[in-house]
Amino acid sequence: MTKKNVFCLFFMLAMPTLLLACNVSHGETIEANPPTLALTTTQPPATLGPAATTTIPLALDQRPLVWFAPLPPMPTSAGRPFTGSDDFMSLFKPDAEWSTAASHIQVFKLYGEWVAYHATHSQLRQVVTDLSQRGMALAVEAGPLNPPSNCGAGVESFAGIQEGLRIANRIKAAGGNIQLIALDEPYYFAHFYDGSNACQWSAEKIAGEVGKYIEAMKAEFPGVIVGDTEPLAGLASGKAYQAWLDTFRKVNGYDLAFLHMDVDWSRSDWPQEVKAIEKHGKEIGVPVGIIYTGNAFDKTDEAWLSAAGERVKKYELEAGGQPGHILFQSWNDKPDFVLPETKPYTFANFIYAYFADKSSLGYRREGPGANIALGKQAEVSSQYLDQAGVLAVDGDFGTLWNSGSGPPQWIQVNLGAVHSIQEVRLTTSQYPAGRTVHSVLGKGSDINGEFQLLYTFDGNTDDGQTLVYTFPRPIRGIQHMRIETTVSPSWVAWREIEIIAGE
Repeated sequence: MTKKNVFCLFFMLAMPTLLLACNVSHGETIEANPPTLALTTTQPPATLGPAATTTIPLALDQRPLVWFAPLPPMPTSAGRPFTGSDDFMSLFKPDAEWSTAASHIQVFKLYGEWVAYHATHSQLRQVVTDLSQRGMALAVEAGPLNPPSNCGAGVESFAGIQEGLRIANRIKAAGGNIQLIALDEPYYFAHFYDGSNACQWSAEKIAGEVGKYIEAMKAEFPGVIVGDTEPLAGLASGKAYQAWLDTFRKVNGYDLAFLHMDVDWSRSDWPQEVKAIEKHGKEIGVPVGIIYTGNAFDKTDEAWLSAAGERVKKYELEAGGQPGHILFQSWNDKPDFVLPETKPYTFANFIYAYFADKSSLGYRREGPGANIALGKQAEVSSQYLDQAGVLAVDGDFGTLWNSGSGPPQWIQVNLGAVHSIQEVRLTTSQYPAGRTVHSVLGKGSDINGEFQLLYTFDGNTDDGQTLVYTFPRPIRGIQHMRIETTVSPSWVAWREIEIIAGE
């Protein structure tokens, strides 16, 4: 799933004075185990006619079903100016250092583009052999829709049946068997997407076209299990995806095997929306999963994995989400390294920590180097709708505080106690780019005292840029920090304000 941030267009049209976060691409539940060793689901046969049944092996019947899909190294392109994880192929060596993390994974998902065009035969052979030895199911992610002459060209999900058959043939040639297919967002890109070459088909037409793709792939792999991946973004709400599941069943006479949610983290209501889809899925027997990711603009593996960890905690520990499938996946520049599981801030270590103690995930909150503004109280000069000050200190660069107006504006953070301050990091939410002036002020615990100017950022800035100032020596005795913006071509807004503790 090579996301191209098409959702930016929606946000720019909806709010032309501010470019919002565009990071959409792409725990344990308490559900009881099924009483039998296999789950029979309804899937279409390889030929037209009544639906046939497929018996899913025990490993694929687990809840939650855990998937892993790091980005393999691929050539850069206009929509992907970076390569995948540097040590991707090292995962498939017998002595690869991720045995504990691997023991929790039932499904390993490959990107269809990599399988079809970039992987060598020897690489595919190595992957197929290793996954078989580890007892993991092999899945691919692919776009199912055939582009007609008047739309769909170059649009995500319109890779079509021929590319699907190419993927199938390459896996077969490597001695493998595709056990699961995750469709690459056909409903969103064929219905909601309104950019260049948009088709904007009805849900019924999309369901019919997807049905044709499934028939073609089942002719190659009769037991293949096919589900869908869709983005919770823009106008595509939880209710829309509940209706999509129902429409697919009505058109094809069987259910999608699963639905995976690729979340636009800038939506403040995303936990509630995903939970509603999850609830509907349970009611109709379709497991709903969530893809945990960082942000496209994260500059380090630590930042990307920490952001993903905060989302795990927000959904499962705070909102009480119980996803039927859990996906550890990246289509971003980070993480660069998947191994080893014993080294902090690798993808395998993230999976290891998730199952050891998911409350340990996310950003560090204590000690030198920690972001002590995280989760603290924030006061603001003004706010736009529900984009409150707390969203600038929530550890999630996909959310933001938006003042709803131009300068002068301010945001003030109460650190809760007196601290030593080593560094200030301010991540912008700004459109258009241009000269900005931001003053950083601080004071001690005296709420009636005056703020003292600590530093001023003055220069040209753009959306998603992080402004960093490290004090020559830690500034001691600070409890309240205030950022005042006096010059900007944009509404004043911050994706994140980080105050880094010193010694």
